[in-house]
Amino acid sequence: MTDTLHAEHISEADIAGMVSLFYERIRQDKDLGPIFEANVHDWDEHLVVLTDFWSALILGTRRFKGAPIPKHAALPDLSWPLFERWLAIFRTITHDIGNPHLQHKANMMAERIAAKLWQVYKEQTVMTLPDTLPPGLEYYSQSPVFTPETLPEKLKATHTTKAGTYGLLRVISGIVRFTVEHSQTDYIVTSGKQIVIEPDVPHHVQFELSGSFQIDFYRSKDHVKRD
Repeated sequence: MTDTLHAEHISEADIAGMVSLFYERIRQDKDLGPIFEANVHDWDEHLVVLTDFWSALILGTRRFKGAPIPKHAALPDLSWPLFERWLAIFRTITHDIGNPHLQHKANMMAERIAAKLWQVYKEQTVMTLPDTLPPGLEYYSQSPVFTPETLPEKLKATHTTKAGTYGLLRVISGIVRFTVEHSQTDYIVTSGKQIVIEPDVPHHVQFELSGSFQIDFYRSKDHVKRD
C-alpha cells in the first residue's frame, strides 16, 4: 500500500531527471568518476538503460533487460568506501530534487543495491571466518538484537567473549564489519550470513550498512555444568 502511494507521486520524468543528475555528479567525483569513465563507453545509451532500470525498481515497468550485478562484480579493486561514496551522492541528489516520495523509495532501493553488490563482490574476494560451530557445544544465552542505535560502545571497542565461550554472530539485515585485533583483519558479514566468534580472540564490531544483528552464545558441556 505504501509503495503504491509513493509511486503515485513519481513520474517517469522524475526518474529520468534523477538518473541524469546523479551520474552527472558521479562523473565529476574524484574517486568514482574515473571508474565509471573507464567502463562506460556510450553515456547516452547508458543513461537510457539506467533510467529503465530505476523505472523498473520504482514504478514496476518492464523495459529494463539486463544483469547489472555480474557486470559490477567483475570490476577490479572495489572497496566498501566507494559504495558508501556512491550512496552518499545518491542521497544528496534525491534530497535536492525535493520529491519526498521519490527520495524515500529511491534511497531504499539504492541501499539494497549497494548491499547486494557488495555482498556478491566480497564473496568473490574476501577472507572468511568459520560459519559453523565446532561439535560438543551447548547453547546457553542470546544477546538482544543490535541496531546502529542500540549497539553498545563496549562491542565497538576491543573485547573478547568469556573464557570457553563461542559466539555465533548472525546478521539479520545490513552489513557488519567484524575486526580481529591481533591480525587487524576485517571480515565483512552481509545480511543472512553468520560467523563464529572464538573464545579469547580480541575483536570489535561495527555497522557498515544500517541493519541489525544478534549473537547466540555456546559453551562446552563442562563449562555449562560448572555454572
